[in-house]
Amino acid sequence: MATSFCIAVTFLDPQYHGRGDGGEAEWPPSPLRVFQALIAANADQVTEASEFTEALRWLEQLNPPIIVAPRVRQAAPYRLSVPNNSLDVVARSWSRGNYFGGGDASPATHRAMKTVVPQCLLDGETVQYLWGLDEQNYPAERVVAALQSAARRLIALGWGIDLVVGSASIIVDSEDSVASQGEVWRPSALSTDTALRVPIVGTLPALQARHQAFLQRISGQGFLPSDAFTQFGKASYGRATDAPARPYAIFELIAADGSWVAYPQRKLMKMAGMVRHLAIEAMRMCPPPGCDSQWAEQHVAGHTLPTKDAHQQFSYIPLPTIGHRHGDQLIRRVMIAAPIGSDSWLQHLAGRLNGETLSPESDGEFESDEIPRLIHITTDSVTRHYTRRSQIWHSVTPVILPGHDDHKPAKTRKLIERALGDSGIVNPCEYEWSAVSRFRKSYSAHKYDRQKRPTGYLRPDHLLSQTAVHLTLRFSDAEVSGPIVVGAGRHYGFGLMAQVGSLV
Repeated sequence: MATSFCIAVTFLDPQYHGRGDGGEAEWPPSPLRVFQALIAANADQVTEASEFTEALRWLEQLNPPIIVAPRVRQAAPYRLSVPNNSLDVVARSWSRGNYFGGGDASPATHRAMKTVVPQCLLDGETVQYLWGLDEQNYPAERVVAALQSAARRLIALGWGIDLVVGSASIIVDSEDSVASQGEVWRPSALSTDTALRVPIVGTLPALQARHQAFLQRISGQGFLPSDAFTQFGKASYGRATDAPARPYAIFELIAADGSWVAYPQRKLMKMAGMVRHLAIEAMRMCPPPGCDSQWAEQHVAGHTLPTKDAHQQFSYIPLPTIGHRHGDQLIRRVMIAAPIGSDSWLQHLAGRLNGETLSPESDGEFESDEIPRLIHITTDSVTRHYTRRSQIWHSVTPVILPGHDDHKPAKTRKLIERALGDSGIVNPCEYEWSAVSRFRKSYSAHKYDRQKRPTGYLRPDHLLSQTAVHLTLRFSDAEVSGPIVVGAGRHYGFGLMAQVGSLV
């Protein structure tokens, strides 16, 4: 039996509209969202000496909670006409005496269409947040009473239309009892594609300071926008059915003026080589704590790696620009994917590469003669197509198989299954292959055109004789998180998969 402090939130309408980082659909609702909702519903109680403030300070010191939530599915999207926050233009027109005209003087002119994609709760309406308790963090009765009173005043969680009823209590429950109430999301030391914001020590005063800055945003000095709220932590969450995902770091290719530098997708192998060279040099000079002199050679460069550590190598993966009907598939971003469980190695490497300039092998490698720097980012609308969870994945770059199939379908199947195993894919899946990608601007898997001229992606010499195909993977038992890279060229960008929603 485990003792936990539980905040339960029941949705009056089984839909949820909340968004996480980058506007992505968020599920389950983050612990920070619950923390902020408690403050919003009890703003009159947030004073220096109140028991509610003491309770919030106790709550922000706890480790991230276990979350028990219903399953969800994405509902059909619909469109709304909403104001686009341009009433300052209307005000300027009115100040010039244009009270009744159209155009800029009419608020109705300044509207935009917004796509709404709610998530439907399938097998329940209640989400529970369970903070584990022991002798060191057991709350005083006044803290429990303050949070119980505050939870009963909860109004919404997510958008304003996501109305809820809340409650709080100390519960003693078994693992089986908790699991029977919904999907169990646990904080994970491994990287997952579900990273939720959580309160940390200092979150409460940071929220108070931002609220005061908002109230004082208009003064004699004009408009003073408040700073972005950053005093929170992030925790990776996963379910027991989720396969662990490889940790990754994303870098943009940025010119001196701050613009993107675009690189041809056909030469992705060369881009991977430039990033790999930088990584090797940086880690030879400054390896992570506790790593010996052979670490950079084996794990960063991929040299002399023992067979038992076949999946313990860094991969350097150029990311073609996809996911939009005007996406040109030029390379403006690069991902470094690390072995599962090596988040600290990756964090160390990413910190050393941020801001570094690439070193091309020859002059004229970049059309604009502007050699880009690597700028570390978290995620964006392009990279999410390669990392978020999906059951169906399509190859953007061809999968190089571990051998030649001699144009025999039975041998092709064996090579594909071997490539999936070599790439660490353990979830059962169905597959189909073709010479042509589902992404219309990707190159085919052919090495030569009908006139026997070299075509498609440049390949390393040692992989020229091996068969390449484009794959579609359909995982049968669960959605799988990216990045997924398959085949013999997976460590430098071949066999890169994207989820089905990226097709345009």
